[in-house]
Amino acid sequence: MTAGARAKTEPASIDREAIGAESTGRAFARVGLLGNPSDAYRGKAIAASVFELEARVCVADSDDAATRVDDARAAPLVLAALGRFARATGIAVDRRPLRIRLATAIPFQVGLAGSSAIAIATLRALERHFGASLSPFALSELALAVEVDDLGVAAGPMDRAIQAYEGALRMDFSSERTEAAYGRIDAASLPPCVVAWDVRGGAPSGGVHAGVRDRWRRGDARVVATMAALAALVDEGLDALDAGDAARFRSLVDANFALRASLFPISPRDRALVEVGRREGAATKLCGSGGAVVAFPAADT
Repeated sequence: MTAGARAKTEPASIDREAIGAESTGRAFARVGLLGNPSDAYRGKAIAASVFELEARVCVADSDDAATRVDDARAAPLVLAALGRFARATGIAVDRRPLRIRLATAIPFQVGLAGSSAIAIATLRALERHFGASLSPFALSELALAVEVDDLGVAAGPMDRAIQAYEGALRMDFSSERTEAAYGRIDAASLPPCVVAWDVRGGAPSGGVHAGVRDRWRRGDARVVATMAALAALVDEGLDALDAGDAARFRSLVDANFALRASLFPISPRDRALVEVGRREGAATKLCGSGGAVVAFPAADT
């Protein structure tokens, strides 16, 4: 198990400096604080960036006959992002071979949104390289389409939204997504937290969601009620933050995990991670689909 540093409260800007002939884009890991996974089911969420963990993608012109990605595992994701960028901007990127290399400090498959960070970072690098400009909302929607529509991943919009906007964000997915669905939260109002993960990784998020998503589409009463209860935690959490009631916020974090566990399978390793935090008196929940937790220590610990 590896523990991350305390979350910073100020967002870091995208690197707009070219490295030689390269253009660089970055995106950061995220933690779901309240509401997730209801974001994938027309719910609500509060999420925050983890600025200590980033994915970086560098794009440069190439003399090769075709675009080349230096990471075979990430290549389908990067190339899908390239196609989405071309369609969104009208830039014929296929006529300009590229060399794309990437590096990431986000642990693989632990629920910290490492794959969507690569998609966002790729789109940002392409923006810089081709002189395009995408709003945070457009960026998040493109990245979501890359994974859901192009690659068939069962995923919600929370990850891409917080990675596009950065900082701390409230999100309401109960109706059609627009820029009005998102609102910034003062990260300083959040209680102190710690992020920890299992270095062995967790289950792919798509597999975790698949069965529940089918039930939700069929109108399964238990799934619908649980998603509504998760979304309600977001409203209560925002009230707690406005009131400066950290104890109440921490109790909602624990409630979020209990609701998730009532519907989704929780692996023994994930339960063990949560129990580590609980034994230390911290409110603890999964950051995403499994493999990492966010813990909010009690005020006196």
